[in-house]
Amino acid sequence: MKTIILTGGTSKRFGSDKSEALINDKTLLEYLTEGLSNLVIVGPETDLEAVYVREEPAGAGPVAAIDAGLRAVDTDLVSIFATDMPFAPRVLPQLINSLINDAALPMDCEGYAQPLAGVYRTEKLRSALESLGNLENKSVKELISKLEIDRVPLVETEFLLDIDTKEDLAKAIDLASRLAQ
Repeated sequence: MKTIILTGGTSKRFGSDKSEALINDKTLLEYLTEGLSNLVIVGPETDLEAVYVREEPAGAGPVAAIDAGLRAVDTDLVSIFATDMPFAPRVLPQLINSLINDAALPMDCEGYAQPLAGVYRTEKLRSALESLGNLENKSVKELISKLEIDRVPLVETEFLLDIDTKEDLAKAIDLASRLAQ
């Protein structure tokens, strides 16, 4: 299985590049990818060992970024994670074990499926992308509506913490400290 990491986005609410924010002396990107292999990173190159790609045109949104990343995937399954969800890979084994249909997506504490922290059947995802036509600024919600989703309830929904603000980063630092104990 390959893993697509989405590092793009404008980080407007955060105020700076989120992927460079630190949790215990590691950037969000470093924290997220720790323990993962076969990485395809959609975004600027870093020191991490990975295949690097960019969406066309730059800034075309997460669906275009998923498509760009998927072009570098040659495995039956692919996991997709957004950089601002640094704990999400902790649910990867549960998602893989729950995959029956086209995709397994974790449910957050409000009951919503989180498509930027999921496992997908590569060919089903490719077909869904093709069915959307022009991918520029398409919504991820529209993309996953084309798939049969296995919604996976989690005991630890805090692993889906999405860092959009400095306050969210403080929560992430606290969670990382608790997990390290």
